[in-house]
Amino acid sequence: MAEKVDLPPQPVAETDALPEMSLMLEMVINGRPTNQVVPVTYRNDHYYLSAESFNRLELPMKVTDVPEVEVDTLKGLNVSYESATQQLLISIPSDLLPKQHISDYRTTEFTPAKSALGLLFNYDIYANHSTGKTQTDYTSAYTEQRLLGAFGILSNTGVYNHNIRSDNNGPTDNRYLRYDTKWYYTDEQRMLKYSVGDIITGSLPWSTSVRLGGLQVSRNFSARPDLITYPLPQFAGQAAVPSAVDVYIDSYKYSSTNVNPGPFAIETMPYINGAGDATVVVTDPLGRQVNTSVPFYVSSDLLKQGLFDFSASVGKIRNNYGVKNFDYDNSAGNGTLRYGLTNWMTLEGRVEGASALKVEGAGANIMLGSFGVLSASYSTSQAKAGAFKPVNDPVFSDGSHPQPVSNSKKENGNQKSIGYSYNQRYFNIHAQRVMRDEEYGDLSSYKSSYRLNKQTDQITGSTSLGQIGTLGVGYFDIHNFDNSRLRLLNLSYNTTLFGNNSLYASINREIGTSGYSAQLIINIPLGDMGSASVTSSRDEHNNWSHQASYSRSAPTDGGLGWNVSYAQKPSGQSDYKQAGLDFSGRKMRIQGGVYGSDDYTYWGELSGSLVAIKQNVYASRAINDAFALVSTTGYADIPVKYENQSLGKTDSNGYLLIPTVTSYTNGKYEIDPLNLPANIKVSEVEKYRSIQQGGGAVIEFPVSKIIPATLTLVDTNGVPIPRGSIIYLNGKNNVSYVGWDGDSYLENLSQENQLVVQRADNNKQCQAHFSLPKPLPKGVLALNTIVCSGEQ
Repeated sequence: MAEKVDLPPQPVAETDALPEMSLMLEMVINGRPTNQVVPVTYRNDHYYLSAESFNRLELPMKVTDVPEVEVDTLKGLNVSYESATQQLLISIPSDLLPKQHISDYRTTEFTPAKSALGLLFNYDIYANHSTGKTQTDYTSAYTEQRLLGAFGILSNTGVYNHNIRSDNNGPTDNRYLRYDTKWYYTDEQRMLKYSVGDIITGSLPWSTSVRLGGLQVSRNFSARPDLITYPLPQFAGQAAVPSAVDVYIDSYKYSSTNVNPGPFAIETMPYINGAGDATVVVTDPLGRQVNTSVPFYVSSDLLKQGLFDFSASVGKIRNNYGVKNFDYDNSAGNGTLRYGLTNWMTLEGRVEGASALKVEGAGANIMLGSFGVLSASYSTSQAKAGAFKPVNDPVFSDGSHPQPVSNSKKENGNQKSIGYSYNQRYFNIHAQRVMRDEEYGDLSSYKSSYRLNKQTDQITGSTSLGQIGTLGVGYFDIHNFDNSRLRLLNLSYNTTLFGNNSLYASINREIGTSGYSAQLIINIPLGDMGSASVTSSRDEHNNWSHQASYSRSAPTDGGLGWNVSYAQKPSGQSDYKQAGLDFSGRKMRIQGGVYGSDDYTYWGELSGSLVAIKQNVYASRAINDAFALVSTTGYADIPVKYENQSLGKTDSNGYLLIPTVTSYTNGKYEIDPLNLPANIKVSEVEKYRSIQQGGGAVIEFPVSKIIPATLTLVDTNGVPIPRGSIIYLNGKNNVSYVGWDGDSYLENLSQENQLVVQRADNNKQCQAHFSLPKPLPKGVLALNTIVCSGEQ
């Protein structure tokens, strides 16, 4: 009879102390098993752990100066030995345990974006013909040439304008106008974007941008969709024992996680921007619950603590953009910076400079708890004589009045701004005031008679009225240095009517004038047949016009769309008519129509892209960002999906170009092989790829033709080979298995085939040989019974 071995007993009083012994015990902290089994020495009624084992328990105290720790004498720890489960139970006050930081949200994993080498040509050709007394025939062609690859993107954009029949040619007619020529590349790991050529300087909400021809280095957070740049709310608490924590946001259960004993902070990502209320429910193993309500505020205007956002640009200021092709003058530099000092304060700064101008500024965005975000800034400019041109023209080309400027030799001015924003589920408000001295200027007015406004005020807000609708208000007040003033007030209201029908109404008033304008729109969705709308408008002179429209957008996967409308104008004006067709195909988009009152204009438009990649040229609709070329290695009519949306089938060469890919996102690409013949094998039906901004990638789904067959394997006595036996075909590593009654399925057969079968019953091998018939029938071959002989 085997000798019975008892577990070590529970230590007793000192008078009955056990001798020194070594135990292998699992550590349990505040009822939470650590899954760590470590050596424990029991000596003189005390428990000893090695310093290394003790430090691995992640307790708040650490030991470095002694080889072992008398754990049951440490302050704050209560230690007991559980002989039945061979565990050492350690109890410690939860406020002494390390704080747990838990991110209870998921973001997309970072996947390096790639781009294949290729050429892209975007085009948009427009032509119109006007009837009546002043007949005109006009054409224009917008084009983009783009060279793409792992080195980045080299792009050029411009438009060619041509008046075929007109005596009133402008400075931009009958010529090619270049817009932007630049190279750019993004380092995704560092989130840096490098640009050379025509660039736009970085700006802040209280500064302006200008166009330069030069160099730029800037932060590019869009290259990392896995990164959350703004502070997320944290909900803190404390658990005495292992517990479950549920977070409810605005009464909806948002997340659930398990925490260990001790203090915890759960960071979550609510899909709201603004104020909200969270309820944190802590449930212990006995089902007891503790509820805590926590208000919070989320703002994307802030940066997480420690994050930098910046832009630095140097070059020549570009003038007359869209009028002259090459008009660069005056060297200048610009820099902007945002830094998350804390999760509730983001600092901002700017510098600008030119030969006779220096601008500096600083600002901050401060979260006021759950009461919104306050922003403020202060900028100074120091301008030498000649930095700004004197104002000579009485009115600018856009109809605005110029501002006077001092002709002193040196001008020092400042700009101050303050703003406030608050968002919540039922209400939001945004307000900003910008004030400037007469002497203040920046690069937007450098070497120009243009002047910024003296003071700008704007207040916008909206409130939800529940099922009644939403009410919005806006107030805009602009002061100029010539004492002119423009004040606008806007009220708007929208709601739903009778199901999915919607109503929108707005009133606009320029304060200081006697009139106002108004608009009323009723929209009626008609499902797959489009939508209809009725609009009534009033101008500031109390003249009303009414318009009825019916339209249908072209389907995203291709098809026909249309629009038709009729507008009844005020008395004395001719009614306005309009009609158009929109055909969106896989290789291009064609639009055309007619509009007018007494005289009519007929127009047509053709847009699309040509892509040279993988030693071929493919036509597509216009590609604004990235694209993907899906290849099924020569097999046609295979359905393709991008992000679970059907986009069409591969062409006769086995290709489908997807023109609407979002750059830097790890997109999902699928093919559907269900309708393929049985002799076609697809090894992968789903892939994920990330593509660079403006780039393209070739995504290959290997599709191969195989020779499949079914057969029955028996031994020399006619008994089926046992189920589960392994079949080796023609000496290849890929194997198949014998099924019930010897039935088997084989792929990749040849004209002559040699089988080696590893029997499942006795681990012996047998062999078989067979030939396929000529010619091969289509589909899966049904072979006769094959004898497997020569066991060894």
